[in-house]
This record gives sequence, C-alpha cells and structure tokens, in this order.
Amino acid sequence: MRSLAGLGRPSLVAALLLALVALGFYIAGALRQRDDLTAAGRRASYSAAGFVGLATLALVSALYAHDFSLAYVTDYSSRSLSGGYMLSALWGGMEGSLLFWTLLLTVFTAVAVATASGRAARLVAGAGATLSGIAAFFILLLLAPANPFVRLAQTPADGHGLNPLLQSPGMLIHPPLLYTGFVGFSIPFAFAISALVGKRLNDAWFTSTRRWTLFAWSALSIGIVLGGAWAYTELGWGGYWAWDPVENASFLPWLTATAYLHSVVIQEKRRMLKVWNVSLIVLTYVLAVFGTFLTRSGILSSIHTFSEGPVGKWFLPFLGIMLVASLAVIVWRLDSLKSEHTLDSLLSRESTFLAQNILLVAAAFTILWGTIYPIIAETFTGQRVSVGPPFFDSVFIPIALAIVVLMGIGPLISWRRMSKERLLAMARPPVIAGAVVAGVLAATGLRSLGALLAFALCAFTAVAILGEFARGSSGARRRDATGWLPALATTIARNRRRYGGYIVHLGVVLVVIGIAGSAWRTERQAVVKPGDAMRVGAYTLTYANFTEDATPEKLIDKADIRVTRGGSYVTTLSPQRNFHFAQQQPQSEVAIRSTPVDDLYLVITSIDKKGTAALRAFINPLTWWIWAGAVVMASGMGVLLTERAGARAAAAAPVPQRQPVTVAK
Repeated sequence: MRSLAGLGRPSLVAALLLALVALGFYIAGALRQRDDLTAAGRRASYSAAGFVGLATLALVSALYAHDFSLAYVTDYSSRSLSGGYMLSALWGGMEGSLLFWTLLLTVFTAVAVATASGRAARLVAGAGATLSGIAAFFILLLLAPANPFVRLAQTPADGHGLNPLLQSPGMLIHPPLLYTGFVGFSIPFAFAISALVGKRLNDAWFTSTRRWTLFAWSALSIGIVLGGAWAYTELGWGGYWAWDPVENASFLPWLTATAYLHSVVIQEKRRMLKVWNVSLIVLTYVLAVFGTFLTRSGILSSIHTFSEGPVGKWFLPFLGIMLVASLAVIVWRLDSLKSEHTLDSLLSRESTFLAQNILLVAAAFTILWGTIYPIIAETFTGQRVSVGPPFFDSVFIPIALAIVVLMGIGPLISWRRMSKERLLAMARPPVIAGAVVAGVLAATGLRSLGALLAFALCAFTAVAILGEFARGSSGARRRDATGWLPALATTIARNRRRYGGYIVHLGVVLVVIGIAGSAWRTERQAVVKPGDAMRVGAYTLTYANFTEDATPEKLIDKADIRVTRGGSYVTTLSPQRNFHFAQQQPQSEVAIRSTPVDDLYLVITSIDKKGTAALRAFINPLTWWIWAGAVVMASGMGVLLTERAGARAAAAAPVPQRQPVTVAK
C-alpha cells in the first residue's frame, strides 16, 4: 500500500477551516432564523468530515506502507506487526487516537445534522454550532501538540512496534467502542445546549436524540465489558477490574448516562426533572472529555495512559470552559426548566427512579474523587499517593447493591402512587426467592455477608423482572390464543423500551452474580519443573511438557499443564511466556478453562531455559456469568435500539394525572 502521509496535514488544515466556516454559518442561521444559512453549515460539516476522513486514510496508509519517516509510524508499528494490529496502531498512541476520535466526531456530526427532522430540525443550528466548535478544538490539537504527521530527521529501518499487551483481539474492538460511546454523547449534549440557548425546552431535544444516547451508552457498555475481558485474558493477574484510573474514566460517564436514561423517562411521563436531565447529559459529556484529558495528560499512572506531553494543558482550559459555559446556560434557563408536576407519593415508580439516579450520581462522584485525589494530594503535598481497590470496593459495592434492590422494586411499583398493601403483595414472591437463596447458600457454608446479600438481592430482582415477563406473556397468550414463546416475543415487540430495559437489567443481575462469585476465589503459586504436580482447589495440575518456539516477532516458551479432578482427566492447558524482539519485553499468555461453575486460570510469571516455571493458578468461581450477563445486556440493547418511532411515542405518553394505577405497567 502506498503512503499518503503527505495529504495528512493539509487535510487537517482544510478540515479546521471548514469546521470554523460551519460554526459561522450555524451561528448566523440561529441568530437570523434562516434555513439557508443552516443548510450551508450542514454542507461545511459534511466537507469537514470528508477531510478528516482523508487525514485518517493518510495515517492508515502510512502504517501499512511502513513509512517510518513518520514518528508515529515508528513509535507504534513495525514490519513484523500483523495486518489487524497494524490498523489498531491507529488508536494505539495519543496522536492517532485523537485523530480517530475526531473522525468519529465529525462523521457523527454530519449524520446528526443530516437526519434531524420535525421539531428537532429547529435545533440543528445550535447543535451544529456546538459540535463544530468541539471539532475545531480537536482538529487544532492535531495540528499543534498532537500532530500525527511529524517527520523524523532520519528514517529508521524498522519501528518499535505496538506494546505487546496491546497485541490482542481486544485492541481491535475495545478502544473503538469506548471512543464511539464517548463521542456519541456529544450529539445529545449539543442538542441540549441548543435547546437551552434557543429556549426550545420541550421534549424535542431528548426524544430526537434518544437513539443517539442509547447507541453511545450501548457502545460504552459493551466496550467496558470487553475491556474487562481483555484485562482478564491478557494481563495475567487473574482479575478483570482493577479500578485503574482509565477504567474509572470510562465508568464515570457510563454511570451518569445510565442515570440520564432512567430519569428522562420521568420527564416524558410526568414532565418532571427537567433541570436534572439537562445537567446529567452535560455532566456525561464533560466526564467523557475529562476521561480523555486523564489519559492524554500523563498525570496519572496507568497502563492505558500515554506519555506526558502538552496535550493535557490544552484539554484543561477546554474542559473548564465547556463545563462553566454549560452550567451558566442551565442557570440562565432555570425558570423555563421548572417541573410541571411533583411526586405524588414516595411509593411510586418516579421515586424509585429518582433514588436510582441519586445513587448512580453518588457513585460517579465518589469514584471521581478517588480517581483525582492522588493529583490533588500531590499538588498540595508534593507526594504521590494512590487510591486502591479497597477504597473503591468499600464505597461502590453498597451503592451497587442498593441499585440492584431498586431494579427489583421498579417493576413491582406503579406510576404516581401505590398502596403499601399492594406493593407488599407484589413483592412477596421475589422476597421469598431471595430468602431461599440466602438460606441455601448459608447452609452450604458461604460466610461472606456481602456475597450472601448480593446473591439474595439478585434472586429478588430476577424474580421481580421475570414476573413482569410472565404477566405480560400471559395476557398476550390469552388474547392471541398462542403458545408461551410466541406470546413472549409479541410482548417484547409491542413494548421494546420497557422489556428491552428489563432484559438489560437481567444482564446486570447476571454480572453481579459473577462478581459475587469471587467470594470463593482460590489462588496458588509454585515453582515447578516438568513432571511436578500441584493442587489448587479440587484440581491437580501436572506439568507435562515444555516447548520452545519462535516467530519473526517473538520467542515463545510454552508449558503444557495436564488438569485432573478427582483422578479424572479434565483438559490440558498451555500458558506461555513470550519475549517480543522489537520491544525487548517479556509477556505472559494466560490459559483459561471456563465453565458456568468456575474458571481455572493459569499464568507463567517466569520460566528458564530448562523449563522451570513460576506458575500461578486461580480458581475464579462464576466468572463465566459476567460474560453471559454482558451478552444478555447486549441483546436488551438491541431490543431498545430497534424501537420504532410510533412505539416510542406511545411509551412516552404522559401518565394520567387522576387515575392512580395499582398494577405495574
């Protein structure tokens, strides 16, 4: 492939000029209420996206052509790097990842302004101006401190290659999904700002961007889970979430976006929480950009962060201006954001949603504080401190369990108000299920109070949600005289938002079950040589064979471990210890046997030429359920994203104000 690197910087210059032109046309269109000026802004946005796409193509072509005259190509690729990972080098470094971010931003902007219709069309000028301003900032970064097209004085024969930890299938999927989520939130953010500035504070801004919000939230959700799976299969420490600063940076906007998706339902149904909703979507996008600042500034220690440079100094003022300006606009329009109704009763679905929102936002701010505290402490004391998993676990786990409870109560309780007697009657089966599960687990020897509570609450919530599916399907079965499965499909299809959300909640329950399984986690370490055996839990591990191999990229030392249980052969696992030539860096390849009951997880931390190895073995019970829960969540997201416009309108219909409902709908 021929390098097109010479087109990169000129394309970015053209994109910057077009973003500024679009900004001017959008502002003029908004001020003068002229559709022709807004249409000109649209065309400039399309062109800006095209030139950013050309710049991206230029960098990709340079990577595949091994154009080591570019510093970026030298730093993040090599001749031995395989084709798929060559593409992932696009987002493997700071400059390339910002270019990829900008590509998504300009493309999403073009699609959003092109497809806005109806009442949302009147918000395009303001939204386009906001998005064009953001795009101009990111393009300016690429032209100044984060230029991916810097050339070296001398061209080396080969590059340094991609970090071995990044040479994983997860690298091809995880970062693009996270960036898609982060950038996707810019669309509802921009339409919210347009609605505030233009004083068009009806439901057009959030109903027209609902699919964008769900799309971004879904991409971020799947990206976070895949990141956990990547850490689990590549890093060799036996876990999937370490409360790493960059893990936290992706989790923060997910929490506030989740709160927004729940509370906006109340605004649709009851015309309440208007200030809360615009504040949540603003906070979500600010946290997405803040996460980018954390990873690009070099001020935090993380395997995800890129080397320190001047980019962070650009991000901080941009972040501050965006936050202050957004909050100022919200304060300016407070009178227009007053709720039309108030809570009728604490025993109502509205109060449940509101409590969930408070917990989600509290979790976000707690995690944010734990993440930035080391920066603040170092600023004032000069000493670097760290906040580890014990802090995050101690504050987040109780909040998460409370959210699980509310997920179970939500389907049982009606809008506006519900009698205590009716709620207790509805809650009886889920409560009994939770009590039975806790009793059985306690009888089998589980002594962890936190794990017992988690399993009991998961049973409570699962039964409550499944009860909703059963009631809905029963009605459809009687009405249509059909079987249970067709009735279930009909029930889901007729109210995709409601039942898609329930499916997502069931997935969350499975994830919590998988996490709670760590209460039984077992670990064993030993130095072994061929022929040795060791026990971990109920498994016996026999070191059967040692082999050496080499590729142009790395040296591979492999240990074959024969696994038996109760004297019966189970499988043979082959963990590896590799040495990458380009980076002169060792790396472990883990071996995992995964079942719904437990994972047997083996990793070699060191090995010599005779095959003597330091072997770590973990038994991680129920981890399989985390990934199964993610699949269930993804299926629920698919149901939500396929909701039709007419169904959305019906779901958003206000709840009658004078007819209390006593059965959950």
